[in-house]
Amino acid sequence: MTFGRLSKIGNVEFSATTNEDVTYENEVTDRPVEDLGYISDHVKQKPVKFSISGVVVGEDAFTKLKTLRKYCQGKQTYKYIGRNVMYNVVIESFNTTHNVDVSNGFEFTMSCKIIKQANSKIVKIQGKDPASKTKKGSVKVQTEKNKSLGKKVKQKRKVDKQKHSKYKNKEKTALEQRRKRTRKSM
Repeated sequence: MTFGRLSKIGNVEFSATTNEDVTYENEVTDRPVEDLGYISDHVKQKPVKFSISGVVVGEDAFTKLKTLRKYCQGKQTYKYIGRNVMYNVVIESFNTTHNVDVSNGFEFTMSCKIIKQANSKIVKIQGKDPASKTKKGSVKVQTEKNKSLGKKVKQKRKVDKQKHSKYKNKEKTALEQRRKRTRKSM
């Protein structure tokens, strides 16, 4: 046991850490070759995994238990300090034992993994975007939702005046003929 040594994950300090196992693992591909047997042509490092077992006791043991359970539910990474120091740690599993041996706390085992996270990056566009019909150097960006989506939109059209007057005259004559027919039928 490491009673005198500080060990913690995030803001939760353990009373004692009884075991700490760290696993470094690689994925190696093997290809069969006729006279040589197998050759390895690719090696990829897998995430570092480690497991901790220990004890938490004291008046604040229940508060620490609630915090550790919260750590298991989130996507946040934590720093682990013990015999080893690990960054970007995510808890994969957390098991507790509550028995007679530890009356004012609990024993635990925890499996953790070190993860790599991708960061987003903003890139400035140089020149004209070929997809949009904007002036050189500017980029057309839609910042709001289209408010006219699914609604009838009024549009102004250029109309040839001669064609318009012919259409109106035809409409007038057709209307007059309908009126004459309705008068005759009465």
